[in-house]
Amino acid sequence: MKNVLAIAGREVRTYFTSPLAYVVVGVFLMLSGYIFWASLVRFSALCLQYGNNPYVFNQLNVNDMVIRPLFGSMGVIFLLMIPVITMRLLAEERRTGTAELLFTCPVTTGQVILGKYLGAGFLLVVMLGATLSYPLLIMASSARPDMKPTLVGYFGVLLMGLAFLGIGLLVSAMTENQIIAAVGAFGALLMLWAVSWVADSVTVTLAGLMNSATFGLWEKLKLGVGGPTVGDLLNKISITEHFQDFRKGLLDTEHVIFYLSVVFFSLFLTQRVVESRRWRG
Repeated sequence: MKNVLAIAGREVRTYFTSPLAYVVVGVFLMLSGYIFWASLVRFSALCLQYGNNPYVFNQLNVNDMVIRPLFGSMGVIFLLMIPVITMRLLAEERRTGTAELLFTCPVTTGQVILGKYLGAGFLLVVMLGATLSYPLLIMASSARPDMKPTLVGYFGVLLMGLAFLGIGLLVSAMTENQIIAAVGAFGALLMLWAVSWVADSVTVTLAGLMNSATFGLWEKLKLGVGGPTVGDLLNKISITEHFQDFRKGLLDTEHVIFYLSVVFFSLFLTQRVVESRRWRG
């Protein structure tokens, strides 16, 4: 564990001794802050507009109208920012030739990968920690959000970000070009992000086919009849579908296990990729 922490500390120093960390954190705070401000302004305007209408006024909820959109926007921003964080983790080591020196030190491949992952994870925690001022600002006003759903939402955002980091690290291990690593990670994350859209289309298509003359074939395949459909299976691997309950403040172990599984398998595959390159080298 000492070696892992040493490598993680090296990565953190690399981030914060270069403009990368400050640019990433700054852009993240600027975008999330703008969305938070816009949602808060809209919520305040509605409170002023319906202040004399108790029924409508009581329906206005700061968690639903301000906090939940904030978490949704963080997921989209992560889609853009995480590849920038992970693109240099292993690709730069290979490009500069320091990977050979690093892997010939008395450390295992797993320790190197875990250390780099923890270093990137620390930057992710810093990014999220800086946004805790948003709900604190609301608490200082007359509108007080429910903190339990807020903390659950932050936990979900953290898990999704960690899953993104694992996928980005895996792509970075496959190339020595940082631009290719960033674009490849963005493409992989976008595919997992948009797979739920495809799932809806597949469900509609299967429903249409089962109403046609090919119903018997689909019945034999048990697609959509008494079992999971292709759309259901695609939803199971969708990053966004597993995040929806967290946004609502609902903590479900199924979603926690999903994100942790993505992290585990991403790190495992990264180790396999690095080991294979070492043997070929």
